[in-house]
Amino acid sequence: CIIVFSVSISIGFHSMAEHRHEQAKVKSFLLGLKRDIQSDNEQIESVLAFHHASDTRYAYLASLDPSDAPDRDKFNAAYGPLNSNNFLVPWRARYEGFKSSGKLINVEAEALLEKIVSHYEYAIPKAQMSWGGWSSNHRALLAYTEEKLGEDDSLTARYKAITSPKGKRLAERMVSYPQLYERHEGLRKAGKEIIADIDRLYPDQAI
Repeated sequence: CIIVFSVSISIGFHSMAEHRHEQAKVKSFLLGLKRDIQSDNEQIESVLAFHHASDTRYAYLASLDPSDAPDRDKFNAAYGPLNSNNFLVPWRARYEGFKSSGKLINVEAEALLEKIVSHYEYAIPKAQMSWGGWSSNHRALLAYTEEKLGEDDSLTARYKAITSPKGKRLAERMVSYPQLYERHEGLRKAGKEIIADIDRLYPDQAI
């Protein structure tokens, strides 16, 4: 009996030590994930600001009349950033590493774990789908203007290219559709909820 009792106590202490070790790793993971999501949310703000500004520029370019004389400053301000783009590049390495090691099951806060998995496996890929459409239209517009301009990159040549029927159609397609904004806003909101849950779990680490 004494031997069995001693072995049981030893196993119990070992299990407790192992559990504490696992939860220390979970804490480190979640606090790191919080920083990743905070960084992603800052990126999302930049992405949304870029697309709002782009919408204004492309709407202006699409509205131009080919028979009018171009306003040099206003046209150049809208046409100049034609090559620019801005998309979210999420920090996934920490999540993917913890997932591939099979340690996600050690996160005992089940509701939080469900939000994290949904965020990385569903919400982020869903947002990335909206970038694909914009990128495809962007490449088409750049290819068309490059073809039309050839060696002539003058104001007149640029204006003629963008105010042609095809140029105007391509510019109209560049105006971001509501889905892009909705998905990014949803992603940012979900990220804030995860951060709030982590702060509740580790109030001493809340900022």
